[in-house]
Amino acid sequence: MRSKFVALGLLGLVSFIGPFFEALVTGTVEPYGKWELAETFVGLVLIFWWYHVDKAELGYRAGPLMNGGMLLAAIVAMPIYFVRSRGWKHGALAAAVALGVFAVLLGLGEAGEWLGKKTGPALGG
Repeated sequence: MRSKFVALGLLGLVSFIGPFFEALVTGTVEPYGKWELAETFVGLVLIFWWYHVDKAELGYRAGPLMNGGMLLAAIVAMPIYFVRSRGWKHGALAAAVALGVFAVLLGLGEAGEWLGKKTGPALGG
């Protein structure tokens, strides 16, 4: 259980630190830029780590299609995984919680960008 929280915490850290340093170094955050590509790659690794730990905890045996879906299209595969591993009721609740986590991650990214843009000029950048 602890590993899942570590993965989510690191995901939050990446969501905040990535835009913060990009804004600090470049003065702006470029959508679909090199920095965001790196953040996305690291985020996918952390999501996949969380998924593997969750699968092990639940004793869920996922096939190659589900595993590949989590890497290539997590936004689609994650709700399917939740319903298949937990049933409709608990799966829908888990998907709603995941949507809330996603909203928090977006907020952390915006906060990191804002703070980076405010800190850069203060440091003489």
